[in-house]
Amino acid sequence: RDNLPLLEFRRVLFRSLKKCRARQEAVAVKNKASRPIVGVVGEIYVRSNEFSNENALKAIEGFGGEAWLPPISEWFLYTNETNFMRAKLEGTWGELAHLKLHHHFQEKDLHQLEAVYKGFLKNFHEPAIKETFDYADPYLDPSFEGEAILSIGKCKDFILKGASGLVNIMPFTCMPGIIVTALLKRFRDDNDSIPFLNLAYDGQEQTN
Repeated sequence: RDNLPLLEFRRVLFRSLKKCRARQEAVAVKNKASRPIVGVVGEIYVRSNEFSNENALKAIEGFGGEAWLPPISEWFLYTNETNFMRAKLEGTWGELAHLKLHHHFQEKDLHQLEAVYKGFLKNFHEPAIKETFDYADPYLDPSFEGEAILSIGKCKDFILKGASGLVNIMPFTCMPGIIVTALLKRFRDDNDSIPFLNLAYDGQEQTN
């Protein structure tokens, strides 16, 4: 930010995103044929960090797929929702009001920034966290906190958007990832036998 005032920083960021979109739209595409969509879910950090997942998304695309990854904002909005539920359970209404106000401005900023890419990204719309909970409802209850419910719910969202396969990325021995690994077997049976892979990483080069 270079010590820019917050409002000026937002304007600079907004302009930068517009420039990014213009540059991305100008990239020449040799083959515009559609590719099978592969939805990627899993532990927030490892699925998002190329070093930690050994460039798994590039590997998917190198094999001819189109990799879709949920945004980092999913986790922030999820932790907001769990904080809402905890405040209601404990009856801390002042804290709940503070959390709701904080969440309102977070969402406002998010929608303003992502609007730059409307009409450009095929996987533009992200479901609200409660919608993700609904998708995961046959398998997990929201009281079971962590990435597992997000992964299962997002798998359903990806299928509804046309995904041809799913990949669950996790750190080695990650408990939420192991839970998703087990639930995906039933999930596959409930969703036309959609293929999936579970990939675990431990910081060393893998055969994945």
